[in-house]
Parts: sequence; C-alpha cells; structure tokens
Amino acid sequence: MKPFNLCLIIMIALTSLTLTACDPLKGYGQEAGAGGSKRSGLQNARGGDVWGCQGEQISGLGFLDRYGLPREIGGNFICDGDTPKLPKDCQGKEFRSEAELRAYWEKYQLPVGLIHFDCTSGTPRIPAIQLETWKQDEKYDPTCKDARGRKRPCV
Repeated sequence: MKPFNLCLIIMIALTSLTLTACDPLKGYGQEAGAGGSKRSGLQNARGGDVWGCQGEQISGLGFLDRYGLPREIGGNFICDGDTPKLPKDCQGKEFRSEAELRAYWEKYQLPVGLIHFDCTSGTPRIPAIQLETWKQDEKYDPTCKDARGRKRPCV
C-alpha cells in the first residue's frame, strides 16, 4: 500500500472518531442533550417534579396513558379528587399540550406553570390564595418578558 493511501485512511479514521463528539464507543450524536435527560419521571413546565393526585411521585408517561391524558401535556394536569384532568381556560376549553399552555401564559402574561386560574373577571388571573407562592417563584425564576424580550417577574 502506498504511503499516501495509508495516510489518507488514517486521516479519515481519525476524523470520524473526532466527529463522534466525546465517546467513539457510543456512536455519533453525543453532543449536549443527545442522550436525553438523566431525570426520571415527568416534569412540570418549570422543570419541577410532578406529584400525582394521591400524593405519589409520578415515574413516567404510563401515568398519563392510564388516565387517557395526552403525553404532550407532560406534568401540567389538575386533580379532580383522585383523578387527573386536563386544565381548562376561562372559556372551558381544555389544554391538550404544554405548547397550548405556554401560548396562553404568554398571551395573558401569567407565570409559567400556573394551571389553576381565577376567572371571575373573565380574564385569567392568579388565584388570591396562590399569589404569595407565585410571587416567590417569580422573584427567583422570572418567566414573563417585557417589551424588549428581557425576563421579568409576572407577579
């Protein structure tokens, strides 16, 4: 084999190893986030743990399947007694995904993660009983944006 061909083969092999982005034994695509989250269970919109309607920590998507909830809703459901249900807006329309909830939160400048709304005035607001809790959450992790796109507390 000619030295040029041998050098070319070595260069191709080294290039392919460097493109595996960390671990050549695990294959391609090992850049940040490709391996998925290391956390088990569902997360709510703020990234926190999700607890079921009977106080148990939820361990996976099987919980949503068991109650007929869409997987896209994630951990953003409400409890009706011991049964999880989809959250509803002030007009009674169910949210079928976290994306719909996020659009609603953004439209009405509500904190991300709010699934119980006070609709007495016709527009969604934070229930008075939860106001202090949301003020604390938003103080340390603001989720609304001002006119320039900078994060600011919603409450």
